[in-house]
Amino acid sequence: MAVTATNLTRIAPRSGRETLGRYAWLARLADKVRAEQAGTQGEYIAYCGLSQGFLTRAGITEDDFDILVRNGSSDADLVRYFDGHVDDAHREAANAYVLDDMKSHLDEQDAEEGRG
Repeated sequence: MAVTATNLTRIAPRSGRETLGRYAWLARLADKVRAEQAGTQGEYIAYCGLSQGFLTRAGITEDDFDILVRNGSSDADLVRYFDGHVDDAHREAANAYVLDDMKSHLDEQDAEEGRG
């Protein structure tokens, strides 16, 4: 089954707090990269600083993530990939960065997108 990109010119990506598997930010990143590849990202930046920080701490490259999305990886496929390539320490570091270090940024995003 083909994965459909969210049109981010009409609807916001999932919250960075929403977990996909055991990873915060992964669902939002998937939404943004899928939309970018489909040309429907609107004003969203797929690999913003927070996305880059998440991937760096998880030990996954932007190129690898781009390939996963370009190849049609579903959310479940992304979780399997991350579970197979990210050890517990890196997962915890990535989640702590998103949920703790970047909490005020998430608060702002959620408020701007009507999740406040």
